[in-house]
Amino acid sequence: MSETATSQLTRALDAVARTEDKVHAYRHLLEQEARSSSVDADKTGTQSPIFGWPFAVKEVFDVAGVVTAGGSQAYQDRVATSDATAVARLRAAGSTLVGTQIAHELTCGLDQPPTRNPWDLSCYPGGSSAGAGVSVAVGSARFALGTDAAGSVRIPAAMTGTTGLKPTWGLISSHGVMREASAPSIDHVGIIARSAEEVARVLPILAGPDPWDASTLQARGHHEQNPPHTDRIAVLGEATLGALSDTCPLDPDIKRAFSASCDTFRRSGAEIVEIELPTLPMAVGAIVTFFSAELACANAAMLEKHRDRFTPTVADMIETGLEIPADRLMEAVRVRSQLKAELSAAFAAANTQFLLTPTTPRPAMPLANFDPTEELGTLIPFTCGFNLTGNPAISLPCGQTKDGLPIGLQIVARPFRETGLLDLATEFQRRTHWHEMRPPV
Repeated sequence: MSETATSQLTRALDAVARTEDKVHAYRHLLEQEARSSSVDADKTGTQSPIFGWPFAVKEVFDVAGVVTAGGSQAYQDRVATSDATAVARLRAAGSTLVGTQIAHELTCGLDQPPTRNPWDLSCYPGGSSAGAGVSVAVGSARFALGTDAAGSVRIPAAMTGTTGLKPTWGLISSHGVMREASAPSIDHVGIIARSAEEVARVLPILAGPDPWDASTLQARGHHEQNPPHTDRIAVLGEATLGALSDTCPLDPDIKRAFSASCDTFRRSGAEIVEIELPTLPMAVGAIVTFFSAELACANAAMLEKHRDRFTPTVADMIETGLEIPADRLMEAVRVRSQLKAELSAAFAAANTQFLLTPTTPRPAMPLANFDPTEELGTLIPFTCGFNLTGNPAISLPCGQTKDGLPIGLQIVARPFRETGLLDLATEFQRRTHWHEMRPPV
């Protein structure tokens, strides 16, 4: 007999009581509403594969009757009148919403959130979906939703030892995601859970057309015709890796863990082949351009009225975004188109559907001297390119540093190949134990 929704929620709330004063994952804890919902779910029952699972969402998802401010004082009076599509679908499937979670202000990553990494409270937990990875790691949520415009689901997953999926652009509706905290052309709703197997149970509930989000209608009809071949898996060639290292050298512990992960796939019978993506190192600049311009458009009116309510660095970024020249925007468009074509051609030439990379070039950094304006750009070289192309990508735990901090492995797939991607990720996790490890907090 399946476990009741009430007992699952009780376990999550016990974890909140044990850890929340240390890790600060939640912006709004909705305990009473959650208890009531779990009781109602047990009365009605459902055949849902995620029945009773306690979940949380980044504070950019609308939750009816709850302040959704995107971590910004500028929007402290913004109360949602209805649930985001993703939230509504999860509730309808019998899952229980525990609360909304802390993120960087407007997902910019230009402030220091109070959230702390449960593997080492003195370290950064990843962002901008900071609370998502932390809550899953400590068990105060079974899974969590975040948004990912440059790595904001995969990076916290990598840094908290959890599993984070950024699906194909348009697969999950963004309706009800706070526009002022989103860059729609590169943003993706993503899922963080402890394992790829759990992500695979959540994804079908969320995926599918939504008349309120035109991007999901474009995805209609795209699905996997045949099981993907996993006998050939790509990695980046030396030229691409060398160019990416100019942005941020690969940490020795991460290099070691990545090499061991490749060996795991080889032992399962896969051939590892190299591909070059010359445009990938240009992705960071293009992502910054798109993100800054799209966020600036959404926040221009509020900035004019209440500049003092924004963190100074965020206000400056919005102001700069409004002044981006046309030629810089056109260059970003060119980089996106070129990288998309390059990746598709490389997959075809190598006769593969999957690419392995580290998730981040470095592990979680200490917060004592954390400067977001300097540090965050060093975390996205491997992740942000696939926001430009819209390809699905997942981060899996694949090792630890000598100091005991988690390390993430990224697997990228062809568009709309989530089933094959999650199968491959699940097979990796059957052969390794990293996703089963729990933080000391």
